[in-house]
Amino acid sequence: MKSELNQSSTTISTSASSRQVEVFVQFSGFKNWLKFFAERVALVVYILTAAGYTLTANYALSDGSKSLRARPMIWCTVVEVLFLVTLRVMDDLKDKDTDILAHPERPIPRGLVTAREANIVVHSLVALVIANGIAMAVVENVAAGLLCLATIGYYYLMFKEFFCGHWLSARPILYVITHQLVMILMVLFPVAAFWGADACKDIRAWHAALLQLGGSFTFEVCRKLDPTAHVALGTYLVAYGKLKTFCMIAGAIVVGAWAAWQLAVEIIMWPFLGLELLSVIVLFAKQREPGTPLKEGEPAPKGHKIVELLVTLVTLLTMYVVPIKIWSGVPITPMRYVH
Repeated sequence: MKSELNQSSTTISTSASSRQVEVFVQFSGFKNWLKFFAERVALVVYILTAAGYTLTANYALSDGSKSLRARPMIWCTVVEVLFLVTLRVMDDLKDKDTDILAHPERPIPRGLVTAREANIVVHSLVALVIANGIAMAVVENVAAGLLCLATIGYYYLMFKEFFCGHWLSARPILYVITHQLVMILMVLFPVAAFWGADACKDIRAWHAALLQLGGSFTFEVCRKLDPTAHVALGTYLVAYGKLKTFCMIAGAIVVGAWAAWQLAVEIIMWPFLGLELLSVIVLFAKQREPGTPLKEGEPAPKGHKIVELLVTLVTLLTMYVVPIKIWSGVPITPMRYVH
């Protein structure tokens, strides 16, 4: 009996060791993960985006002052970059099954890294942001720390599809709205870091947040205007058709235009927002019926890529238009807000 117990113990120990070795052997390697980030994380774009949100948060409440505190500027920008990197890994992990069909060249579908490792990376990044939120609550102010935690918490809910993924997937309009509202937190978080909790009640902070929300919403829809996109992607254009998709884009542009007027940057933003809207009208007037596959030898449509590039540039301007106003002094009109 003792011999059998020893043999059983040895078998269990060997089995456990084998599993440990198997997990270790299956690790994709740090080089593969560096390649993943090189392919999927546009770091320069993320830094520009993060800095734009942070600068907007400071200057939207500055009353014309060009002053900028270095510590919250750098800290908030770093945390905003962490938000975006975390979101990128979350999206790649969340979309792995769809990408097998529509984007098999991406890192997870092609086996460059594993989904299990991506899950570990997601939770490690979330933990890092949480640590920053706690530190910010102690060093800067409680409101900044709580908004940092609220933002990463919202991103995590997005990662889990708010625990109703199938229901949301069947309703693309609600899907895009729920996944874009986080932009408000992305702006209010640095507002609190620069100006404290009371600043979050200032209407200018909300106008700045709505300006970014309008730009981000427009970009989210306009980057998916390929009429030949794989049905598995469930793009807004294929799901809703041209008219409803246009209404979504127009609605987001109107929100951005209204916020731009409230922040007195309409003289800069409105011409570009009008060009953005006009480009979508021209595209849809000439575009083939969404969801129709290409025939053999038929060239892929390119018009949507031009619109996507234009919208990308306008969205970048949206992030920096408030700092541009303060730095340049144009327009001279003061911010329109309720005292």
